[in-house]
Amino acid sequence: MIDCEWHPLVRSLETVVPYVDEAMGLRMLESEFVLPPAGPHPGVEIESAAIDDAYFDPARVSQSIPASVEEVVLVPSQSMTTSGWLDHELAAAFVSAVNSFLIDEWLPADPRFRVAVGLAPHDGAAAGDEVRRHAHTERVVAACMPLIAVNMGHPHYHPIYEALAAAEMPLMIHPAGSEGTVIGAAAIGGAGPRTAEETYALLPQVAAVNLASLIFDGVFDSYPKLRVVFAGFGFEWAPMYVWRAVQEWRGLRVAVPWVTRSPWETLAAKVRFVVDASAARHDPRASTIAAMLPETVLLYGSDGPYAADEPADVLADAPPALRERVLRDNAIETFGSRLP
Repeated sequence: MIDCEWHPLVRSLETVVPYVDEAMGLRMLESEFVLPPAGPHPGVEIESAAIDDAYFDPARVSQSIPASVEEVVLVPSQSMTTSGWLDHELAAAFVSAVNSFLIDEWLPADPRFRVAVGLAPHDGAAAGDEVRRHAHTERVVAACMPLIAVNMGHPHYHPIYEALAAAEMPLMIHPAGSEGTVIGAAAIGGAGPRTAEETYALLPQVAAVNLASLIFDGVFDSYPKLRVVFAGFGFEWAPMYVWRAVQEWRGLRVAVPWVTRSPWETLAAKVRFVVDASAARHDPRASTIAAMLPETVLLYGSDGPYAADEPADVLADAPPALRERVLRDNAIETFGSRLP
């Protein structure tokens, strides 16, 4: 199987400071900047899951990953916290430093490790440059970022999409933990959640709004080689949303003539959702919903080190052919030649 979402951790600022210039290093070490915590949901401190020291050590992490896992995509969760940061220059420098650290220190620890390089979403041009910096780096298979309060169909992101399409590299979207609670981060409907539990329950709104924007603003028509993976948002909401999107597209195509094919077709070809253990335990309802979606769209991700479930629990009641696609085949199709 292929694990599409494992979160490597950075222990200290001193670990990443060598990867930034001297002035930025001083800003990190001598200002009020604090390394984002290694929490189970970046930016939101309620679950208080104890993070074992072993999870900061790539060699020990390698030993903990089952032999049945062929490849592991490392998605840096601490980099995902940047969506609510006010210092955009610092955010870009920090994320870039984490990328370099993972490539230097984590990739050599296990030939199965791959990296989704983090992007700070505030400056589209700078994020596009970060994609190009790693476009030819061995074992970099994707880019990942949180979302700010700009929907994904907006031209703000076009430099990122252009760089990703040229590199034939997927874009992974992951929650920051600040959605709906911090000005500048992606919004959640209504007056905003009062508790972290409400935030988690409403996170699919963020994914649905941005999926709508990608489809109806014609992003996949403009960048036909782009693929987008939503990780950490679940997948159970998707069939209902896409069915509704198809109906609106059929009735109002005159308003969006640049959308040349059904949202359902776009979903099957261009959009993916990571099925992590928390979203798909031994529950026949999860498998029933998974079967409503195109068989191409679901990817397995362990959500390590935060999840404790075994891969065997993921969509355990789904037909074997669908589970095989989720656990392995869809990842190969999604990441393409970037996986060996």
